[in-house]
Amino acid sequence: MKQASTKLFLAILALFTTTILSAQTTVCYKKDWTSPSTIDKVKLDGGMCQGEASFLDMKKKGWKLKDIRITSSKKGLNYQYILTTKTVLRFDNKKFVASNVTPGTLTFNTIKTQLTNVTKNSAIINIGNLRVGQSGIVIKTYDDGQKIIIANAYVEATNDTASKVKFLRFEGLKQNALPNSKSIVQENDTLILNYMYDKSLLIAPSQDAFIVTRAKFRNNTFLHSDIFAAKLKADREPLPSKTTIQKFAKEQNLGTIFIVISNKVYIIDSKTFAVLDTFSLAYNYLDTDRMPFYTRITGIEESMIDSVWKSIKKLSILKDLFGDDERSEEEILLEGEMTKDEIVNKNDIYVDYYKTILGLK
Repeated sequence: MKQASTKLFLAILALFTTTILSAQTTVCYKKDWTSPSTIDKVKLDGGMCQGEASFLDMKKKGWKLKDIRITSSKKGLNYQYILTTKTVLRFDNKKFVASNVTPGTLTFNTIKTQLTNVTKNSAIINIGNLRVGQSGIVIKTYDDGQKIIIANAYVEATNDTASKVKFLRFEGLKQNALPNSKSIVQENDTLILNYMYDKSLLIAPSQDAFIVTRAKFRNNTFLHSDIFAAKLKADREPLPSKTTIQKFAKEQNLGTIFIVISNKVYIIDSKTFAVLDTFSLAYNYLDTDRMPFYTRITGIEESMIDSVWKSIKKLSILKDLFGDDERSEEEILLEGEMTKDEIVNKNDIYVDYYKTILGLK
């Protein structure tokens, strides 16, 4: 039955990849891989890879990583890469971590400043030496004193004296029953950087790492990982993708995500997924790290048949893909499988998984 389900999954994945997705988006995969450290170099199947190109090969051809799904199998791990030629809001976290920025210097306090040289998509602020990918909100104040959030913004470039910020649509308080503001960003509107940076999600490999991190950052309010795990269990998603992590953080109005990998905690902006800072962390290492992270929730699993049937139903109407549907193609198409309680793995799997998601490999 399991073998038949796998064949059905591959057949449907191939069909949907070639007939539904545009030429600018492709899905490549590798099943039952047992060496996580070499996955970037192995030839991938499906999509535009067709067993002839690795992830690194596709990057050289101009393809960008939009998201990645990794699920467990009896023989190893299943990898599914969502690649696109479209512009992706993605930052070079590997370059930042290797840079000469002094670790542990990020402030979680909000920074308020006025926007100057405003264009349709960007503006200048007179604050330098910020982190590329650092984000905030733009507030407009009306003549009667009323205020409204009209946009998100993130640091696109910075020098010693000033920074360029780029605007994004604000969806933190999205409510379909209410109209959206039609206000546009103008000169002297207020930018509040580090918005909600002290409200955080913590992903840690063990209870000790979890406790040590919370103690080190006692001024931050951490949403317990059990709540995230309960969400994953309800959605039948054993291993959270980058998209899933960001979506959850947005729903919970969290400004930062803390991910503990080996002896470091990486602090990530929840809107841009840019690494903002790293801190060294001393905790008791275990022989195994818990996947997907430390939580008291057990039995996060997914049924292959349910996933395939759900995909068929969701793709029955094309407007679900190309209309006003908020789901992305990969959220609809890519469904893995993991049997009950198969969430404890060797340390290198945890490390490789989250380094891959953060773009550190």
